Amino acid sequence: METLFNLIKRATGIACDSRLVRSGTLFFAIKGRVADGNSYAWEAERRGAIAIVTDQQPPSVSIPVIVTPNARKAMAEAAALFYQYPSQDLSVIGVTGTNGKTTVTYMLDHIFRQSGLRTGLIGTIKVNTGTQSFPSHLTTPDAINLQSYLAQMRANGVSHVPMEVSAQGVEMHRVDNLHFSCGLLTNISPDHLDFHGSFESYLAAKQQFLTLLYNNTPLIVNISDRHCHIIAQKYSGRLITAAINTDADICATELKVNAYGSSFKLKTNKLLTATDQLLPPSTATIHVPIPGLHNIENALLAAAAAIVQGVPVNSIAAALNSFQGVERRMTVFHLNNRTVIDDTALNPGSIEAVLDSLPAFRCRRILVVNAIRGNRGTAINQANALAIAKWQKKSGFPIIITSSIGHAPPSDTVNSDEKAAFLGTLDRLHVGYTYFPYLESALEAVLAESQPNDLIALLGAQGMDEGRKILNSLAVTAIGHNRMTTNEFDAQPLAGAF
Repeated sequence: METLFNLIKRATGIACDSRLVRSGTLFFAIKGRVADGNSYAWEAERRGAIAIVTDQQPPSVSIPVIVTPNARKAMAEAAALFYQYPSQDLSVIGVTGTNGKTTVTYMLDHIFRQSGLRTGLIGTIKVNTGTQSFPSHLTTPDAINLQSYLAQMRANGVSHVPMEVSAQGVEMHRVDNLHFSCGLLTNISPDHLDFHGSFESYLAAKQQFLTLLYNNTPLIVNISDRHCHIIAQKYSGRLITAAINTDADICATELKVNAYGSSFKLKTNKLLTATDQLLPPSTATIHVPIPGLHNIENALLAAAAAIVQGVPVNSIAAALNSFQGVERRMTVFHLNNRTVIDDTALNPGSIEAVLDSLPAFRCRRILVVNAIRGNRGTAINQANALAIAKWQKKSGFPIIITSSIGHAPPSDTVNSDEKAAFLGTLDRLHVGYTYFPYLESALEAVLAESQPNDLIALLGAQGMDEGRKILNSLAVTAIGHNRMTTNEFDAQPLAGAF
C-alpha cells in the first residue's frame, strides 16, 4: 500500500471536512466530540478523495485507507509537510495561558506594526494573514487551517505572527510541527473543565506546551502566577521570567492604575534575544490607555516578547502608549452619565481581574450584569458564581444574572443544569441577585435601577456579546420616553491618558 508520505506528496489538497474535498484531496477522518469524520468517508470518496486516514475501524470505501494510531497527530504532520513547514520562515510567538492571550497577542501585533514589521495574527477574535482578516471559529485553528494560514502569511511577506495557543489546541495536536520563535505563558486558573475533566488535566495540557518548544526557544513566564512559576521550573530550555513587583529578568514596578489606564516602570536585566543578541539592562516608563492591574501584566508580557524579538524598548513604550485595547476586554464607555465596563469575563480569573479593577473608577454605585456561561458544564459555572459571590460579599453591589436566551448560538446555549449550578451556588452562599432569562430584560432592569454616576459592569462570554448594542438601544428608547434622568446620550469610549 502507498505510504502516507507519498500520498501527501501527490495530493492536491488535504481536508478533515468532507465538504471541502475535491479531486485529489487526502481526507482525514477525525472523530470529534460532536461529529465523526469516519461517517463521511463515503462522501469524501464521492467527491474525489485519493485516500482516507483514520484511527478508527476502517470505513467501507473502495479507495485506500491508512489506519494510524492517532489521526489528529498524523493530520498535523501531513499539514506541515503539505504546506512546506511555513512556520520555519516566520517568527511565530505562541501565547498560552488561561487569560490575557487575546490582549497580549493584540498588543504584540500593535508593537510589531508600529515598529514597521509586517504581521499576521491568529486568535480567538480573528485571523489576519497579512492581506486578509476574518473572524475566527476556534482560538487555535485545526492543524490544516493553521498551516494554511501560515503559508498564506509567508506568501504575503509577513515576518511576525502573534498566536494564541489554547490548551485544547495543544492536547488535540493542532500546534504540532510548528516552529515557535518564542513561547509565552500568561497565567493559569480553572477553565474548560468540561473538556479536560479536571483542573489537574487542564494544568497538564498547559504544561504540555513546553514539549513543543526547542531547547533554544525562549519561554517567557509570568512567575507572579503560582501555577506558571511551578511550570517554569520544569522547562529545560531558555527561560525568561517576568513579574510585577518581584525580581525577574523583566519586571514592572511603580504601578499606577486609574479609570483611564495604567502605567509602570519596565526594568530588564541582561537578556538574549531570539537571535542570540545580548541586550544590556534597560528601564522605561510604560503607559497603557486601558485600565486594570491585569492589563499591566499583559503589557509587561507583551513587552517582554517584543524585546526578545529585538524591538527596542523605546519603540515598545511608544506603541503601548497608543494601544486602543481589544473589543470586550475592559472596554469602557459612557452611557447617559453612567460608566459601562464591557468584558468577556468567562472564568474565575477573568471575573476577579475585572471586579478588582472597579475601585479605580469614581462612581456612586456599582451594578453587575452577568451572563451564565453556556455549554461549558456545571463546574465552571459554580466556580464563576463563587468568584462573583466573593467580591459581592466585600462590596455589596446588586447582581443581575441572565441566561441570555436568544442571544447565544446553539453551541453556547445555557442548559438547565448550568443555570441551576450558577444560581444554586449564589443561593447556598446567601448572595442576593435578580435573574432574567432574557438578556434584554436584564439590561432593561439595570438601566432602570441605575442613576447618574453609577458604574454598570457587563460580564460574560458569548451570551453578553450583544450586551453593549442592546444597552445602547434601550438607553435611546428610554430617553425617548423620558425615563432616563439625563438629556444627553454619549456612547463614545472614555478619553484620556496620563
